[in-house]
Amino acid sequence: MKNRKREIEQLKERVALGNRILFHQGLADYHGHLSARIPGTRRFLIKPVLAPLGYITRKDVIEVDIDEYKKICEENWAKVGNLKQEIKMKIPPRETMIHAAIYEARPDVDSVVHTHQPLATAFSIGGTPILPIYNQAAPFAPETPIFPSPRLIYTVQDGIEVSQALGDRMALLLKGHGIVTVGEGVEQAAVNAIYLERAAYMQWIACCVGKPVTMPQKDIEVMKETTAARAYHAFAFFASLMKEMRKK
Repeated sequence: MKNRKREIEQLKERVALGNRILFHQGLADYHGHLSARIPGTRRFLIKPVLAPLGYITRKDVIEVDIDEYKKICEENWAKVGNLKQEIKMKIPPRETMIHAAIYEARPDVDSVVHTHQPLATAFSIGGTPILPIYNQAAPFAPETPIFPSPRLIYTVQDGIEVSQALGDRMALLLKGHGIVTVGEGVEQAAVNAIYLERAAYMQWIACCVGKPVTMPQKDIEVMKETTAARAYHAFAFFASLMKEMRKK
């Protein structure tokens, strides 16, 4: 029992760190969230609604039961939407159904990220999928699907539609809204969000100077595996950048 509690506390630390990294990378502010499934359960960890990502600690992270949340998701939406002052209590984000629905549909996914990062979101507005045109874009092959509505995702049906749009991919663009990335763990999901923004930037530049061409399939497969294997190293690198900032 003690070991299980320790494991959950350690997972909370990783969730908090993942949120801070997304903030530090300029991908999220107080909107957006990274979550992690508690292994072997129908529960996951996530930050509270509207809590600034840059200041999230282990103590801020809350636990959500998928089955219970599905029953009260619309009530939670109304509760949060009616609050006009700073929220003091720990309520799940209004779009928690993004996470709940994906965990239900994708047993291979143990972490989900949702942000409103600007470049990738601009691609969604333009109706342009992000393509695997260079190494760090390989996880998003053959291309990022685009969810066709800018509406916020808060009902059970909304969540189902988003998870269906994502399918078996690692990233989804939400038209005029933001993005979703997933991973086998916090590290991969967070790094995928960072790489998605870089891929959008690279594709934008490539379009300015010529015509982007996707990598050969054999190279995509190799780089998919390499990127996944290096997710922990990449995550540690992005975490180290925050330490360097504190030193200055």
